Amino acid sequence: MNPAAVYPVPPTYQAAFWILAIAVSVGLPLYVLLFRPIRDHATWGLSEMVAMTALFLLALPLAASLLGIEMPFSLRDLSIVALMQNVLLVGLPAYVVVSRYRLPASSLGIQARDARRLAIGGIGAGAVAIPVSAAGERAAVFILGLIEGHEQAALRATAEHLQDPLLPIINTLVGTAPVVWVFFLLCVVVPIGEEVFFRGFVYGGLRGRWGAAAALVVSSLFFSVVHLQLVHGFPIFLLGVIFALVYERTGSLVPAIVAHAVNNLIAVLSMWRGWGL
Repeated sequence: MNPAAVYPVPPTYQAAFWILAIAVSVGLPLYVLLFRPIRDHATWGLSEMVAMTALFLLALPLAASLLGIEMPFSLRDLSIVALMQNVLLVGLPAYVVVSRYRLPASSLGIQARDARRLAIGGIGAGAVAIPVSAAGERAAVFILGLIEGHEQAALRATAEHLQDPLLPIINTLVGTAPVVWVFFLLCVVVPIGEEVFFRGFVYGGLRGRWGAAAALVVSSLFFSVVHLQLVHGFPIFLLGVIFALVYERTGSLVPAIVAHAVNNLIAVLSMWRGWGL
């Protein structure tokens, strides 16, 4: 029996719940990002990172729910979520750094001097990241196998692949326009948004306060954790390390974005064509 059918929630309580949910998931983070007085103009800090993360983890799912978006995603749903998320991933860090802290966009890695050379370097880094990620997955399965058995660990890795929310969409792509659009979203829009946030904003902010070594580990761990995968958490961590090293070496997000795009391209092609990479 459905308890809600026996004990219906009064409309007043429902309204109070939504007001509280919006206040916590949207109001508090926006206050920190837009209105909280800044005492240290040297660099942004953990409060902005936590507030922005709260927006992505709480406000975006709430917005998706209000728009009627639920799993499994349709192509329309994927488009709305990807565009909304990555506009925020770029726009909010840029606003905080440039408008609030009065710092140049280059402090966020947004610069493209000698873009051709940087892009070529990014392709090279992406070529390195692919086998490193594959080796990281094998290592994760092996280590997990020591804990729960190798057969169970292999099944868990396979299950994570099959539970990827992109898989149903990619497996049903028909026509040139949908294929091009999905590849554009996953191999252009997503790498730009995630690199501005995870490398430019998170790694850059941590580096300014804790130094490069600590920022490398913590930002890569954070990059891994938010993807909410057990077996693939380790290869994602390794990818975060590679992208951060490329950013640290060049001072520009261009090669990290290109490397991320190369990795996503191979991953999507593998999923689409059944390569099993």
